Amino acid sequence: MLTLTSKQLATFDFTRVFGGTMTPSSEQLQQTLADLRPVLGPALVAGGMAVIHYGYERNTQDIDILYPNCDEADILRRLSTNFEIVHKPESGWHHLNHKKTNVRLELIPEGGLTQYGFIPGPKVVGGEDGFVSLLGLVWMKLVSGRMKDDADIVEIAKAGQMRAMRKLTKKLPPELRDRYTQLLDRAKREMDNNPHDPKQSGRVQEPAAAYGKRRPKLKSKLKTKAK
Repeated sequence: MLTLTSKQLATFDFTRVFGGTMTPSSEQLQQTLADLRPVLGPALVAGGMAVIHYGYERNTQDIDILYPNCDEADILRRLSTNFEIVHKPESGWHHLNHKKTNVRLELIPEGGLTQYGFIPGPKVVGGEDGFVSLLGLVWMKLVSGRMKDDADIVEIAKAGQMRAMRKLTKKLPPELRDRYTQLLDRAKREMDNNPHDPKQSGRVQEPAAAYGKRRPKLKSKLKTKAK
């Protein structure tokens, strides 16, 4: 419950090697998740960590926690053993840091207002193993509506979740469905036109562009006349 594979964790260490000093190490994440696991309660891990859980291996600098409004006081109390509050606004979007690893927690309240709608609650979207469901993750990404959220949806679909994600369309609020369908269609086009995919090796390729090619040298008319 609430764990990442060694391959998924390796992404964080790889990023740190190339200067990603703000990215937590795999050891820091493992300890943070271990301390978070017994106190999570009805809350669910969302955001970048859930994106990784569903197959798109990337890094993130924090752990997003979706919690029900009725649990606000209790989750802060439960977290207080290993986490300290850094910012506690009235909106409920609380910011905490792990006392030993300094890994940041971002608490996301049920019903929080974002660019394209309200955040759904854990009971509405469900989850398993401590992570928000794929439906919940997609829903949260769509109402947030940032470019990186749209990109996450596309990349999760390309990572092997396309069929499962297509089935979620009718479960989303009607006002989100058109944009969601467009993102999945884009993911499908990118998959179908990926020249590095072995499955695409037999498809018809467009002819190479003519521009950039060197033209053959023409014989000089003057030399021809001289002969």
